Amino acid sequence: MSLARPMPDAAVALTDLHRNERRTWMAALLVALAAAIQVGAGLVFGSVALVANGAHAGAHVAALGVAGAAYWVARRNEGNVHFAHGAARIGDLAAFANAVLLALAALGLAVESLSRLITPEIPDYPAALYAAGGGLLLNLACMALLRPAPADHRDPSGDINLSAAHLHVTADAVVAALTLAGLAAAWRLGWTWADPVMALAGAGLIAHFAGAILRRAGAALLDIRQTPALEAEIMRRLEALGVVAGEVRAWRTGPGKSAVSIRLPSPNSEAPERIRQALGDLSGVSRVSLDLL
Repeated sequence: MSLARPMPDAAVALTDLHRNERRTWMAALLVALAAAIQVGAGLVFGSVALVANGAHAGAHVAALGVAGAAYWVARRNEGNVHFAHGAARIGDLAAFANAVLLALAALGLAVESLSRLITPEIPDYPAALYAAGGGLLLNLACMALLRPAPADHRDPSGDINLSAAHLHVTADAVVAALTLAGLAAAWRLGWTWADPVMALAGAGLIAHFAGAILRRAGAALLDIRQTPALEAEIMRRLEALGVVAGEVRAWRTGPGKSAVSIRLPSPNSEAPERIRQALGDLSGVSRVSLDLL
C-alpha cells in the first residue's frame, strides 16, 4: 500500500534546484570564456603553458556541462510517470559520471608528474605562473558560485550533482595553488623537482575528492539507507500515535527527497490514516509504502 503525497516544501526544493542549475551554467560559461582567452593568448604569444592550461579548463567546461545538462533533463521530466520516484536522481547519475572523470584526471596528473620527475622539463616560468594564477582566481570565483547549501540532517548528501561540480573546481583551485608554489620554488630557488612533486600531491587530493563523490552518488543510486535521523524521527512519531512498526526504512530519491517503507506486523485498517496523520507535516518525504511482515 502506498501513501504518496506531495512534499510540503516541494516548491522550495524546486526553487533550489533551478537556482543551482543557473549557477552551474554561469560557472560553465565563465570557465569556457577563460579557456578561450588562455588558448588564444597562448597561440598569439607562443606560450605552451597557456595553451595547455586553456585546454585543461576545457575539460572542466565539459564536466560543468554534464552537471547543467542533468538539471535540464530532470526539469524537463519533472512530471514523467516513467520515473518511479521522480527524475531528480538524474543529477546523482551525472555526479557519479563527473566523479569518474575527476578520478581519471587525477590519474593523468599523477602519470604526468612522475614523468616530469624522471625527465625534468624547464617550463616558461612567467607564463606558467600567469596561467596558474589566472586559473586559481577563476576557480575561486566558480567555487563561490557553486557552493552547496548547508546539509540537512534528514538528507546529509544534499544536491550531489552540485557538490560534484563544486569539488571539481575546488580540486582545480587546490592544484593551481600548489602549482604556483611549486613553480615559484623552481624558478627562484632552483628546485626543479618542486613543481612535479606539488602536482603529484594535487593528484592525490583530486583522487580523494573523486572517491568522496563516488561513495555519495553510488550510495544514492543503489538506494542505500543514509538517513538514520529521518528513520528515527518517523519511528518516534509512530510510537507516539500507538502505531507499532516492525521496521522503518528510508532512502534518498533526490535532493531533499526520501521514500519511506514501513513494515507492519499485522493488517490494520486504521494504520494508513493514522500514519498519514503522523507524517503529514514531515518535510522531505515524498512517498510512504506500507508492507506487511
